[in-house]
Amino acid sequence: MPIRTGLDERMTQIRLDLKEYFGEAKDAYSEAIEAFTKMDSEVYDEVKSVRKHARVRNWDLSNNLLLILAINQPLMEDLRIVATYLRTVDTVERVVRHARDIARSDRSLDTLGKDIPALPDELVTPVLSMWSDLSEMIDILCKCLTEIEDVPQAKIVDSWVSVQNAHGQAIESLSTLKSAVLGGKSARLEVVNVVNRVERSAYNLVRLADLWHHALHNENIILED
Repeated sequence: MPIRTGLDERMTQIRLDLKEYFGEAKDAYSEAIEAFTKMDSEVYDEVKSVRKHARVRNWDLSNNLLLILAINQPLMEDLRIVATYLRTVDTVERVVRHARDIARSDRSLDTLGKDIPALPDELVTPVLSMWSDLSEMIDILCKCLTEIEDVPQAKIVDSWVSVQNAHGQAIESLSTLKSAVLGGKSARLEVVNVVNRVERSAYNLVRLADLWHHALHNENIILED
């Protein structure tokens, strides 16, 4: 039998911590993307620090969730929610890691592209579009998971399709732009890394939306097809 003593209080604290965690991830990503558009290397150390803090928060949240499993022995929906929160902790940490990777590429681009004034709009525009959709997905999932709300499936799918389209545009531009306008072949690879990291972050959030729907309804869905 599940033991509810203290469960509600523990889950409330978990949700507060998750909300802060999502916020930290979004802030780190925002800084990394802004640095990309400006070819600014100074943000790397700050985002790296957020990444280090995210690992600690990951451990703390995971331990607290495992404590709930051990002490309260939740069943049915409660168990599915705790299991999904464990996956959420890893997903958010992965998003922060992607932001760190983007910031690292920003630093490299600042050096490699020192002889070019700015990155071409053909690359900056789709990356900003991807970030706009990703940012909204972060907000939506944070609200759903911390306020126990259903996933707005149509909105998540629309955002994911938009990310994929912008990703395709960026890759197409990378295939046609000359290396010289990017700062060389090495700079091109750094831009590819940025573009792909944003797409992968969005994919991980869509997968999280699948899991959250299952947690609430015990029904499998696949929104990323």
